Amino acid sequence: MKKLFFALICMFAIMTTSCGGGASTPSDAATECIELIKAKDYEGFVDKLHMSKDATAEEVEQLKQMYVSLFKEKVDKQTEKKGGFASYTILSEEIAEDGQSAKVKYEITYGDGSTDKNSLDFVLVDGEWKPAVNK
Repeated sequence: MKKLFFALICMFAIMTTSCGGGASTPSDAATECIELIKAKDYEGFVDKLHMSKDATAEEVEQLKQMYVSLFKEKVDKQTEKKGGFASYTILSEEIAEDGQSAKVKYEITYGDGSTDKNSLDFVLVDGEWKPAVNK
């Protein structure tokens, strides 16, 4: 359940999304995303997400509101239960052969000493690496 929860967080912050203010590498984008979540700037994180081009503006706004609520309810509680974020480490970065997608693996260490390993998927959109929202 813990891994599913954190993976869900990462997926939303991670889902066909964009965390990057022009992040030059997927690892840079992952660092930006993790920092936003660590700072509890869920709105900032969700604003970085790359939403489907097929979604209407109203649908995109509803999805953003849902993600922010989810982060506030689930991430805050789970993180606080573990003593908050202590640190994180980017473990690896794998860019696909076509150069249009990537996976970044990372590890979060919490205040209680526990750790979670996860990964974020990214897509390259207009020269920026953005977290990919996988459906």
